[in-house]
Amino acid sequence: MSHKRRPTLMGGLLWTGLGVVFLLNSFRIGPGVRTMVGRYWPILLILLGLGKVIDYLRQKEGVSLRVGEVFGIFFLLLIGSVLTLVSRSHFPIWLRNFPIDIGERQVPIGDFLGNSYTFSQEAAYHLTSPVPLRIDNAYGNVAVTQGGDREIKVRLAKKVYQNEESQARKIADEIRLEGGTDAGIFVVKTNREVLASKDYRFRTDMEVSIPRKSLIQVRTSYGDIRITNVTGKFDLSTIHRQLDIRDCNGDVEASNRYGDSRIINLTGNLNIEARGPVYLETIKGDVAVRNEYSPVEIKSVEGKVSVSNTENKIDLEEISKPVVIDARGGQIVVRNLKESLKITARHSRRLQVSDVASSVVLNSSYSSPSLKNIKGNVEIDSKSDELALEGLQGFLKIRGEGSSVRVNTVAGPIDIVTTGKDVVVNDFGGSCKVTNEDGDVKLSTRNRLKGDVSVKNRRGAIDLFLPDDASFLVDAAARNGGGAESDFEGIVPVEAAGDIGMLKGKVNAGGPRIVLETEYNKIRLRKQGSEASKNSGN
Repeated sequence: MSHKRRPTLMGGLLWTGLGVVFLLNSFRIGPGVRTMVGRYWPILLILLGLGKVIDYLRQKEGVSLRVGEVFGIFFLLLIGSVLTLVSRSHFPIWLRNFPIDIGERQVPIGDFLGNSYTFSQEAAYHLTSPVPLRIDNAYGNVAVTQGGDREIKVRLAKKVYQNEESQARKIADEIRLEGGTDAGIFVVKTNREVLASKDYRFRTDMEVSIPRKSLIQVRTSYGDIRITNVTGKFDLSTIHRQLDIRDCNGDVEASNRYGDSRIINLTGNLNIEARGPVYLETIKGDVAVRNEYSPVEIKSVEGKVSVSNTENKIDLEEISKPVVIDARGGQIVVRNLKESLKITARHSRRLQVSDVASSVVLNSSYSSPSLKNIKGNVEIDSKSDELALEGLQGFLKIRGEGSSVRVNTVAGPIDIVTTGKDVVVNDFGGSCKVTNEDGDVKLSTRNRLKGDVSVKNRRGAIDLFLPDDASFLVDAAARNGGGAESDFEGIVPVEAAGDIGMLKGKVNAGGPRIVLETEYNKIRLRKQGSEASKNSGN
């Protein structure tokens, strides 16, 4: 005969306790819901224990824990521990200050959660002598403008998140602006650290006017930094929000993780480390940018530029002095440079360089570089790339491994070494030397030769296209079963022992020397526009 299981008091106590706590909270008695969940969840374990004690007193035969209750306790412990960690971390603050783009503005998500009230405070500090200035405002915006000599003016906006204005005003009265000298630095900040234990929800925005030529530091974590029309020296750091500098004079050291950085019309050197989008325009000074996983766009710089980035885009335009780029992944687009360019690129999905007035040095692997309209020399170290080059006015030197090469119009000497892929060179204007294996080599020029041509290949064909009126000396050998063919009169295959095809002779008045060598494939010496060789040989 089965016995009906008697209900326990645990469930009743649990729901009753929760109901009482939430009821008191609605009358503003006791801790807030967020604090209660994060800090007082062990009350649920206490209620569970009390329920079992009362069950024991009611049921003489004893009390046992069911399997479901055991799993429930472990689940409660796990969830409670996570909630405690979250409540003690900066995550709630980060979530409340997380920006949402609305039009051209960024609004913290906390502005949409409950009511908020804003109160203001102003202060002025007179300086007897110039001193460095530091502004600390971890949770709020900082805007800096130019002010009078030896005077700092601060306007503090205190935004308090509360349901009732009276309670918000009491909290705002406790939030104070502080300013004073500390170890030779004038520090402007709030008393947020003193209020941290009270679990208030608020943010503070500062507007600060400073003397000319000040040495200024700004530190914030969850707020924008905006510097406008200021002359000085800047050391700026923010984490989750925007950094904006416009129309300023002076050197800048900046750090911004996860937020946008926009610097426009700066006279001075710039050094920025970021992990968010970086946009720079009209900089008169040297620029150094280190970024990760976000785009970098730089336009119109009168100075040297150094950029490193990981897994995102680099876009540079109108730079007056040497440029150095180090990139892994992502894309690289560079145009209109007045001086030299050096690029180290790995796994770049797109690499385009155009209109460079000086030399280019490229160290690339697993990419598809494209270089166009380069007035200086080009040197490339390449691995497993697809190289496309056009309009080079200096010499070209390539050292490749497993890289294909396609070149159009080179005025200077050419020296190419690669393996495993084809080499195509059109319209070369000087000497041309190519070494390859396991890939074909095709060379052509519409102009009379101005230098020697040398091609050494293995397991690949050689095709050389020259003008009808070309003058040269040729010595060509295709070993191990290859053949040699020529379209030019006076150049006929010569007898050779074994399986070697050879061409030797002089065309017209002679001139530059052509040496062609390959194995296991053919050599073809063609006239421009011809489709079939006129003389074929062994």
